[in-house]
Amino acid sequence: MNEHNPIALELNKIQQAWQKQVTPNAGLRVVRMIIKPEEARVYEGFLKLESSPYGQLPQVFVTHLTSFDDEDTFSAAIIKDWLEAYDNSASLMEELKTKNAAFTWDAQPYRQALARQQGQPLDDTLLRMLDDFRKALPQEEQQLVLALLPRQVSNLRNMKTWLTNMLKKGIPAGVKLLVFEHVGNEQLAIHERQFPGQMHAMHVPLELHNAIQKLAKSGNPNDPEIALRRCLFEMGDALQAKDLKRLHEWGQKALEYTQRSGNKGLFATAHIMYAGMLFYFKKDPQLPLLLERGMRIAKQGSQQGDPACLPLLIQFYGYHGAYAQLRRNFEEAIEWFIKQARLAQEHNFNQQSMNGWYQAAELCRRKEAGRYYTVLEEAYLAGLNLQDEEISTSLYIYLLRDYYDYVHNKRIQDRIRSIDEKMGRLFGDNWKEEVDRIRKTRAPLMMPPQTEEA
Repeated sequence: MNEHNPIALELNKIQQAWQKQVTPNAGLRVVRMIIKPEEARVYEGFLKLESSPYGQLPQVFVTHLTSFDDEDTFSAAIIKDWLEAYDNSASLMEELKTKNAAFTWDAQPYRQALARQQGQPLDDTLLRMLDDFRKALPQEEQQLVLALLPRQVSNLRNMKTWLTNMLKKGIPAGVKLLVFEHVGNEQLAIHERQFPGQMHAMHVPLELHNAIQKLAKSGNPNDPEIALRRCLFEMGDALQAKDLKRLHEWGQKALEYTQRSGNKGLFATAHIMYAGMLFYFKKDPQLPLLLERGMRIAKQGSQQGDPACLPLLIQFYGYHGAYAQLRRNFEEAIEWFIKQARLAQEHNFNQQSMNGWYQAAELCRRKEAGRYYTVLEEAYLAGLNLQDEEISTSLYIYLLRDYYDYVHNKRIQDRIRSIDEKMGRLFGDNWKEEVDRIRKTRAPLMMPPQTEEA
């Protein structure tokens, strides 16, 4: 690890805390890392490092992004992902070979259990698999950590039930489950009295902002990318202090540095970042000028083949929609969001396309009701070719939920059946209630800040 890298130093803090708080406690079975949302990437880096041959901790870490749908299917989903990773990744095997370890583990019993599952929970099977895998490790490494970082969690309360059930069944000695929660939103805590000495919650104070700022400012100050990063941090500090004069000073510097570079993608990026911060000062006359000029630069760069410019152009359309919404020009805002959705769709930026459709549909529902179902239908058709994972992690689930009510009222049976089949496969028979619950608990989508009209 490069000890002079500020991010590496933050990773080292996590390693040291783990070594002090977790490694000596052989009885621990569940570790909860309490983190701030903005620290998530650092912890992902920690898991990647410890899951590689370059890990510093004495345990073998295996990380899974398996989505949590419900407590009855989660163990089976982990087993499935584990077996796929075992078949497709040679990283762990390579690590063991470098240590001249004879590693033999029979995956066949777990393939068979998965094949004959028939909807039954596989909690016991998962625990056996983890124990067998741990025992197959070399003697000096017979400690296993399964780190769970789900792409999506449908219900934290149900995940807590799953964790409790695993503890009741008995997580094998030498195996630990690692889960993550956000500071101030700890819903996976289990009462210590039920499982004394088996659980530990830890929070590592990180200085992420300072680390990123040091990293951003390191390197050649004449490099336009480094100069832009420095400007963005200074602008962020000015915004936090509500110092508009200083924000403009560093915003103009960002434009000057990037214009001199001749890189249209970088120049357009400076415009959109500067404009995004000015949404907090929504009446500032520079805001619409930055959006218009930045969009024009991104369009030129896209036409000239700069790959960074097309995604920026899509963002500019969304920002124009948000600015029109801010000025209560709702019809114009809807047009911008639709334009954003169609351009993103045309170039297979599916998440951005669904964001645009959702913004347009929601604005129609509240302000242009006559267009609502027309926009909903176009959004429905736009998402027909999405893969299951793209559907479950995008705003398309809300669009489908709302469109379902429309086709149900109109008795359009083929679309009712199609949506029922698709969403039932992803969220179960009670998919409508589940999507409604997710919509209530998930943070609302905001384009730039302060876009909601008073």
